[in-house]
Amino acid sequence: MKDVSIFHRFFLLIFKWLRGLHKLGTTWKWRCLFGNLGRLSSVSGNIYVYHPHHIFVGDATRINHGVVLNAMADIYIGSRVRISPGCIINTGGLDYEHPASVRKHIALPVRIDDGVWLGSGVIVNPGVSIGKNTVVGAGAVVTKDLPPDSLAVGVPARVLRELSYD
Repeated sequence: MKDVSIFHRFFLLIFKWLRGLHKLGTTWKWRCLFGNLGRLSSVSGNIYVYHPHHIFVGDATRINHGVVLNAMADIYIGSRVRISPGCIINTGGLDYEHPASVRKHIALPVRIDDGVWLGSGVIVNPGVSIGKNTVVGAGAVVTKDLPPDSLAVGVPARVLRELSYD
């Protein structure tokens, strides 16, 4: 029985090491492709990126698996930002103010300031800015700018309350 335990621990250690090596390789790939990927920032698992040269990420930011970054225009992501699994940050779309036959593609930049946390499945629409230290609840759709130090939830995302960090 003791041999199984040692065998089990050995393989767990090997798999943990391989997973870390894969994460390091993935992060270096995006460091080469993004406009900027700051110091100590990391990308975990598979993410889907369109036009990576338009993406600028600050220091110590974490982008989790399943995230979609559609950067037809610039995406600015600050430092110490957490982007949870399944988030979509989109800078492009169609101008819905016109009839379908004449709709044109639009591209507006997105800005996510320092310390923001996007919960799982958050969708950020083109032209939106999210203020410093804001938390956006899981499944929210951000259609308008959000102020700093706030908690926003819902579809469309609305500020539920201000956050104080004392």
